[in-house]
Amino acid sequence: MDEEHSRIIQEKKADERKAVLITLIVVFVVALLVLAVILFLPERKTVPGNIDNPANNTVSGIGNTESGGHTDTSSTSSAATSETSSIADSSQTSESSSQPGNNSGNSSGTTSETGELVHKWVINNLGYTYVYGNIGLEQFNDTLATQQRYADTINALYKTLPENIKAYCIVVPTNVEFVEIPREIYVADNFYNSSQKKSINAINELLDSGITAINIYDTINAHKSEYLYFRTDINWTPLAAYYAYREFADAAGIQPVLLTDFERERYEGFLGRFYTASREESLAKTPDTIEYYLTDKDNKCKLTAYLRGATYTGYKVVGNQVSSTANGYNVFLGIEAEYYKIVTGAEDKGKLLIISDTSAAAFVPYLLTHYSEIHYVNPNYYSGVIADLAKELGINDVLFMNYVTNANRKQYTTVLSQLTGVTQ
Repeated sequence: MDEEHSRIIQEKKADERKAVLITLIVVFVVALLVLAVILFLPERKTVPGNIDNPANNTVSGIGNTESGGHTDTSSTSSAATSETSSIADSSQTSESSSQPGNNSGNSSGTTSETGELVHKWVINNLGYTYVYGNIGLEQFNDTLATQQRYADTINALYKTLPENIKAYCIVVPTNVEFVEIPREIYVADNFYNSSQKKSINAINELLDSGITAINIYDTINAHKSEYLYFRTDINWTPLAAYYAYREFADAAGIQPVLLTDFERERYEGFLGRFYTASREESLAKTPDTIEYYLTDKDNKCKLTAYLRGATYTGYKVVGNQVSSTANGYNVFLGIEAEYYKIVTGAEDKGKLLIISDTSAAAFVPYLLTHYSEIHYVNPNYYSGVIADLAKELGINDVLFMNYVTNANRKQYTTVLSQLTGVTQ
């Protein structure tokens, strides 16, 4: 009886396995049929008046991969989250501007030979660049974890500093937040972006109470119709940096300088990193103009730049000659370096240490009358310990300032955290 019972059990198990196998085969066949139907359906024709989105313009699942001056190379990919949104929180349309380089995507050179608006991903040595009309853009996605990671990194750096130092933090929004792209385009191109406003607010809330968070988002948003970001480069313009500087001056209790106090000069034909990486024709047709202010016209400041063991003393704070159109942003500070020391000549004004990506380059020139010395460290290249540097120099104020894209990028927070001198 036991043998019979055992045989029956084995037969039932065998029958069950057969049933499961048959079920799997049926599911597989159905899936193949559905896939075949999808693949071999005729393509829908473009409706007149709608913007065509060719399939080869669609790239799936691409995240914050631009590097250049924001950070070193990165190939990190991130998926769109539930917080993704259209490019700007505001539903207002940016007003047209007579200034060259405003964020309008409808100027000459933004369409293809067939007359269609250019909008596509371009794979290049930066990773991926999204091109919309005559503007290069860097996708932005974040999570609660990336926000926390950046805040934790800044807090850790702050806690290593001498107790008498005043600390400030600015998280800089980028152009993608304010360029308004129609929904049908960013959906078709999978160019979803998280809200930078929410990200900046969240980071500021997570900062140590001893750090003064300076939220420049509303100020930048209020002026978004102006020439605040370059179309062909990852950086903001001197005008955007000035608006941020005024917010910093207010928080630090100093009287801001006026732009009308200085002579203005222009560098024309700037083709920045978005262009040099992608070589996209629509960007080349509308190069940027850098309008900068001679805040040190008589070159009274002494600038020393340090990079890979070499020391450079021949550059100015602002108004440098540049070697090519691709290096236009080097009108500020002359070179992208790991550490800059600026002795301003202003007496008894204290010393400022800035820990920042390239956003600080256009920001520094406005600070010259407020500090006797300004020290600027770029974490992408600098390998020292910030606390040791601050103590050695007798620093009074510290400013942490980085683009929000870098703030939410692991590679950047990693190099930033190394400035604590603590091995992770």
